[in-house]
Formats: sequence, structure tokens, C-alpha cells
Amino acid sequence: GGFLLLRQGENSGVAALSVDGSVVALYDLEKESDRFIDLREFCGVPVTLEIQDGAIRFYESLCPDHICENYGFISREGETAVCMPNRTVLTIHSHSDRLSLGEEAAISISIFIQSKGRILAVFD
Repeated sequence: GGFLLLRQGENSGVAALSVDGSVVALYDLEKESDRFIDLREFCGVPVTLEIQDGAIRFYESLCPDHICENYGFISREGETAVCMPNRTVLTIHSHSDRLSLGEEAAISISIFIQSKGRILAVFD
């Protein structure tokens, strides 16, 4: 016989969305309402995310094998879902990590805003 030990992280943490290795958005899953996020409009990536009941997932992706869609919802600290063909990563962090994540995301977002000439995200 054997057993499986699962890491029990914080529920409904902060989801960091990274594209090409840079954090481009943070979603506080405790505060977010249920919705779909089309990354084509946000940052040009052919991926749609879904936030539901304090969790996030890759809902749809234009990639060859759709492995990322099979990850399902993630919400616990330390969980990660990846869409390799689109270089897109979702990682759940604790709320205490948000400050350091926010600085990196703010820099990435401001560079992206300047290159596209419009506001893409607002962090509270």
C-alpha cells in the first residue's frame, strides 16, 4: 500500500498571469466575480480564462493539443497551470506575496500600456 500527500495551500489566493515570463495581471480570487477574460483583447494571446467561485482556469486556447484546458480550476497557493504554445502561465500565490508580485506586474503592465496606448488593467 501507499498514500498520497497533497499540499494544502491557502484557498482563493492571488492568481498571477504571466506571458513570455512577465507578470501582466493579478487576480485576487477572493474578490473577483465570476467572469471570462479574453486575453486576445488584453495582451494579444489567443487564450480565454474563466474565474468561478474563487478559482481560475484556462477555459479555451488556440493551441494544438489543449492540455492547458485539462488542468481544470486552480485556487490554492502553489498551484500552476501552463499553456506552453502560448507562453502563458497561471500561478496561485498567497495574499502576502501580492506586494512583491504587484511591483513586477505594474512594471510589465506600464510597459505594455505604453506600447499599446491604452489602459489594460487597474490594480487596487
